[in-house]
Amino acid sequence: MDADGLPWGESPIDLAGEADATLQTGWRWTWGLLGASSVALVLFNSHALANWADQLPPSALVAPIVTAADAWHEQAGRLGLNTVVDTVADWAKALRKQ
Repeated sequence: MDADGLPWGESPIDLAGEADATLQTGWRWTWGLLGASSVALVLFNSHALANWADQLPPSALVAPIVTAADAWHEQAGRLGLNTVVDTVADWAKALRKQ
């Protein structure tokens, strides 16, 4: 320990060269996490994507978005990617009936 009681000798705030590397690592980690979670949501949450697209106000610009979202939802169902959401929805329906 140093005189200030820090086990590593100096405060990391005082180390300008290392602060930039740490910041870059943090940004890379954050963007990686955002990218991975976005891909996971697109793959496994096509229900929400299709519902969102279906609620958009009708227009010529929205029509391709709705078509693409509905097509992806159907394709995800054929690939078995909707299994978890469908199972939870079935459980919720069964609980509501009781």
